[in-house]
Amino acid sequence: MTETDSQSAPAARRERPGWVAIAFIGMCVLTAVGLYVGGVRMVHRPSLRPSITVLAFIAVNADADAERFGVSLAAQLTGALRKAGELRVVDSAPDVLVQGSVEKTAGYLLVTVRLVRTANRYQLWAHTYEFDPQGDSAALAQTIATAVRAELHIRPDR
Repeated sequence: MTETDSQSAPAARRERPGWVAIAFIGMCVLTAVGLYVGGVRMVHRPSLRPSITVLAFIAVNADADAERFGVSLAAQLTGALRKAGELRVVDSAPDVLVQGSVEKTAGYLLVTVRLVRTANRYQLWAHTYEFDPQGDSAALAQTIATAVRAELHIRPDR
């Protein structure tokens, strides 16, 4: 072995760890990119469209007419909310609940509506409407649906 050979051998050994480190870093980067791209499909992302469930409105004073009105109003409100394309009306596991009650008083109905986030039971919004029993319940359902969509920042129907 000559002097030149002995000097080039340590230099070659010193260069090899550099290439190994670069290759290792490159493999780590490729693995991270692969996990990120593959993981995007595996991670559950909440829908951008909130889901909502409308519960039957409870009759406060056990009046049969108020009870029937509450069930009918919930059905009409569900239909009115289904028209909002940015809102999913579901039967189970919603993001938001619409709850309410109907109370029959002297000559009119008091309809109380609450919007509740299901994750933490936080009340987002509540309002009470006075309704003439001879009035148009579909118009009341539409008014409530408009208020709910506004509270959830859902664009109005087109």
